[in-house]
Amino acid sequence: MDHQSIGNLLRAIAGTRLLVVGDFMVDRTIYGEASRISPEAPTPVIRVAETRQQLGGAGNVVRNVDSLGGEVWCAGVVGDDEAAGILKELLCEVRACRACSMIQEPGRKTTLKTRVVAAQAGRSLSRAQEGASLYGHQQVLRFDEETTHAVSADTTAQILGFAADVIGDVQGVVISDYAKGALQPTFLQELIGMARAACKPVFVDPKARDLSRYRGATVLTPNAAEAEAALGISFSAAADVSSIAWERAVQDRLEELSLDALLITRGPEGLSLIDRTGFHHFPTSAREVFDVTGAGDTVLAAFALAVASGASCREAAQLGNLAAGVAVGKAGAAVVYPFEVERELDARHFSAESKIRPRDEIGALAEALRREKKKIVFTNGCFDLLHVGHMYLLREAKKLGDVLIVGLNSDASVRRLKGDERPIVSQEDRADAIAALECVDYLVVFDEPDPMDLLQSIRPDVLVKGNDYGEAEVVGAEFLKGYGGVVRLVPVRQGISTTRLLEKIRSGG
Repeated sequence: MDHQSIGNLLRAIAGTRLLVVGDFMVDRTIYGEASRISPEAPTPVIRVAETRQQLGGAGNVVRNVDSLGGEVWCAGVVGDDEAAGILKELLCEVRACRACSMIQEPGRKTTLKTRVVAAQAGRSLSRAQEGASLYGHQQVLRFDEETTHAVSADTTAQILGFAADVIGDVQGVVISDYAKGALQPTFLQELIGMARAACKPVFVDPKARDLSRYRGATVLTPNAAEAEAALGISFSAAADVSSIAWERAVQDRLEELSLDALLITRGPEGLSLIDRTGFHHFPTSAREVFDVTGAGDTVLAAFALAVASGASCREAAQLGNLAAGVAVGKAGAAVVYPFEVERELDARHFSAESKIRPRDEIGALAEALRREKKKIVFTNGCFDLLHVGHMYLLREAKKLGDVLIVGLNSDASVRRLKGDERPIVSQEDRADAIAALECVDYLVVFDEPDPMDLLQSIRPDVLVKGNDYGEAEVVGAEFLKGYGGVVRLVPVRQGISTTRLLEKIRSGG
């Protein structure tokens, strides 16, 4: 799919409504520094720097449905413990969660996974080091607190009752099975039957080797190892997946289980979709993988949203493949945003086009970046006849944060500021030239004579201008200071400006 097709699909899934049922859990990560070996045992002593908690399991599917623009209803089981309260609080923070039924079962433990991640002595684990940089560090320990026996019949009945109440409001059902006891075979068949009777597709991330418990679902999304164990068919790199015999063997199992398709997540090899029409493979691009935790949840969320919004399984698989490529480049069970999916596509087929964002979308983009804890830098200008002074300013601006957004005066705005003979270069060509610079992450064209409205939409952490301005002259300086932002003045390159270049050209010198 090209950039336009992916963009259309991402817009189509916005507002798509899914019911997510499954094993909800809390992922807790303790970050620290390993400075020495304990005198009590041959183990490292970890000095704790920070503890973070987020939704895991089915909860991570919910997070990704939210971040990709969908709406979600969810149902699951918790215990009567502290972790249950944490899980419910985290669900309340999911803005797209329309209704939630977490049945509390006495005596049960809410699944809590705790990971300890340690840096070498002297290496910081500050919050500024979000994302990939953390995963130069080592996970030294994980311990799980959970109950995995089957939930009670009363709990099952309550979840089914909730599903029956909301099935008419949603466009698809997602089942996230981590084998923690919430999803028993009879329950699964009742839920799948309910959804199919309502003509709603059902997407399952299976854990059980006995796939008959998921009979009648639309699509299963196992990884290669799970698929091999359940089907007795090899999905390894060495398997002859292009052979007619292999394809027929998989399709026979689809028919036997009344499934429409299998979507196999195959790690660095990408995704494979097997449906009644045949085998389709979607390779990943070569990239540095920082963490595969939760990547399957991201694929499930993206794929389900796409199919539920009307996309074909092949189109949905391509979206899921791109989303997974973003997820594995982040630390922990990460969420993926639409703009990141588009950037992933462009990383595979580079185009500066994706950096140029519509004026009415830039505020939402900035909000998504803030949720990712990114430090946003903003600068603006006409950038007519792009020259070394402009490029120096932009490179220096990028050094001041994580993401550089450039506001570009439109042709009409430049004429109002500079006169009817300007700009020399059209806004389309100016935008393309600036977006092609590696230091620029996003660009937005604005028509106003100054960027004040744009600043109010973006709310950057840092506003950058050349030091030929005084801070009092910088539009928006007081606005930024009002919420804790800062203004930085970058030294300008003396003797270099568009006006001087034009004078030199006109004089023939």
